[in-house]
Amino acid sequence: MQTAYFNHPFLKKDRVFYRQYQNNITKKCKGRNSLIVLPTGLGKTIVGILLVSEALEKYPESKIIILAPTRPLVSQHEASCKDFLNVESDEIISFTGKISPEKRILLFNNSKIIVSTPQVIKNDVERGRYDLKHVSLIIFDEAHRTRGNYAYCFISTEYINTCQDPLILGLTASPGKSYLRIQELCDSLFIENVIFKTYEDKDVKKYIYDIDTHLEFVDLPIKVIELSAVWYNLFEKFLKFFIDKKLLPPNKRYYSKLDFLGISRDLTLSLKYENGYLPELSEEDYFDALFFKTDRIIDKVKENSLNIQSIFSYCSSFITLLHAKDLLESQNITLFLKFLEKIEWKSDQDILSAKRIVNSEHFKFIKNNLLQNNINGYSHPKIEKLFSIITEEIEDYRNNKIIVFTQYRAMAELLRNLIEERFESRLRVEKFIGQSTKPDDFGFSQDKQIGIIKQFKNGALDVLVATSVAEEGLDIPNVDAIIFYESVPSEIRLIQRRGRTGRYRPGRCYLLIARQSIDVPFYKAAERKEMAMNSVLSDSKQLELCNEVKREQICFKTVSNKISEYDLIKNYRERREREKELLSNRSINEIITELDNFAHSEEFKRFRDVGVIFYSDVIKLDKLKLKTSILKLKRNQKEKNKKMPERKIYLNHNVKTLIRIAKTYSVDGKMPLSDFKAFAEEEDIIEKKFYAHFNQACYLGYLKRTTKEVQFLKDYD
Repeated sequence: MQTAYFNHPFLKKDRVFYRQYQNNITKKCKGRNSLIVLPTGLGKTIVGILLVSEALEKYPESKIIILAPTRPLVSQHEASCKDFLNVESDEIISFTGKISPEKRILLFNNSKIIVSTPQVIKNDVERGRYDLKHVSLIIFDEAHRTRGNYAYCFISTEYINTCQDPLILGLTASPGKSYLRIQELCDSLFIENVIFKTYEDKDVKKYIYDIDTHLEFVDLPIKVIELSAVWYNLFEKFLKFFIDKKLLPPNKRYYSKLDFLGISRDLTLSLKYENGYLPELSEEDYFDALFFKTDRIIDKVKENSLNIQSIFSYCSSFITLLHAKDLLESQNITLFLKFLEKIEWKSDQDILSAKRIVNSEHFKFIKNNLLQNNINGYSHPKIEKLFSIITEEIEDYRNNKIIVFTQYRAMAELLRNLIEERFESRLRVEKFIGQSTKPDDFGFSQDKQIGIIKQFKNGALDVLVATSVAEEGLDIPNVDAIIFYESVPSEIRLIQRRGRTGRYRPGRCYLLIARQSIDVPFYKAAERKEMAMNSVLSDSKQLELCNEVKREQICFKTVSNKISEYDLIKNYRERREREKELLSNRSINEIITELDNFAHSEEFKRFRDVGVIFYSDVIKLDKLKLKTSILKLKRNQKEKNKKMPERKIYLNHNVKTLIRIAKTYSVDGKMPLSDFKAFAEEEDIIEKKFYAHFNQACYLGYLKRTTKEVQFLKDYD
């Protein structure tokens, strides 16, 4: 007879409910770096807890690190560890950047389980504040983030190279849409074993509840269709120029914002590449990076002698027009009107891409004719459909726990107000949004997010109107209905949102889809990507998994006595100098690694074949000599700087951006001020921010301004 609970020396007695599939997964993960792909709601956290208990039993003296991308998730994992693990509460701690380095050193050395955001661990390990030698397990939650320069990549590599018996556990509901994305994730985490479970698996079925998915289609009102047609006609009028010049194919069924972002990106990359600004980029990498690989945009520009600045400006206009159309058709008239106000404001600031729209007959016709009628006639039918679903949920299903997902914060605020107004005292509603650095929208701090989740759990709130911040990882139980206000094109977001329901009883997922709008292709795209992901994971043999991880017993004899606060204070300056030296050595090692990689590359062989002699061939530098030489150069430079002290000028990121714009797009060092403002606006450098940073660039001698022109004088170092 099966036991009702998992019981283990490092688990609190009768605290973790037994599930067969979780037991099966745990057995498969012993001693192998594993990626676990489980739909949201099947208890990835519990699997992590079970692996933690196994690791502590194997190495009682070891430490465990649990990584999560956000502070609310860190807080959630810390609470789970304290709830389920038979470990002293003060030995389970959490790290964030708000805790000082000195305190983190003390906590790390005196604790057993460390829950942290990855950047904090990366910074500390890079600086030698502690190492990963005695860490018997690292859990990477939301492992699909392991890409590019994300801190997960550094930590996993450092761990594999440092620990004698490393064990990695990656947890995610959605690792990626394609074979390449999933393979990249497996490579970065040194995965030896992929475990994929679905709701249909035999050992899972009896523990889960059905989630009924309802596609709720609505038809746009005639007035909205008419308004959208006029707006899109302006888009087609501008588009004719691009098609005539063969910048875009004429027979495309659907033009998206990605087409115009691709043109802008290709032009930027081509200008930099062809002028030698990206010497580190090989020709092959350059072509791979292009959005339009055949018939390069730069070739069409040269062939037709087109003005590059005007192409950038038109692309900005196209993106604006398409975005406004999407707001009108998939959101509501209120968001469309707010966006029109923003376009008018940009036009007043002499931004060419906006002026082109505002000065059109189409824009004037919309403002002076179509929008003079009763605005209620343009209200989106999704809103009434939403009210209908909520009414059905609370009356037929007796359900007061609902999450409404929407893409835009303005829509979240509007829907919260409308739901409150319609249902009055019957429902308690709150919006749930992320942080923001915008001056007119501070968003919700992570502490406030944690507070709202607690209120929702405790029954103080009935409905959350949430943006994407509520998709990932957060434990929001007992949600019986999820409503998508609009479709999302991402399989990750679809899976994460849908998994908020059906955890403790049957759930329902509603997708509101406006016919003949962006909702339709977005839904189909997410569905197609999810099917592709499942296809790869169902046959994981096609993935090339790691088979080179060497393991020995972790030696704990060299563990030093616990560090005291007094020691840290006494050796503060010495430790900080040591941290700088370690960072310097890391950068040297990176240089040497790049040289090694180059020496084994095909490019190196091609140079060698045509008789190119390298400096290293002549003097026979080995790694130790090379490292010594680089250190000597760095020290000599440091001494030189000491002898000739100069006041260092720290340039703001926005100042650097303005200098780059002038450098990249000026002709003979000059460009029109209006075009310069337009490019700055695309980088969100507008209003007071623009003039403050532009004036600084001029004051420091990088740029020069005349009445109608901007002159590029020099680049920053």
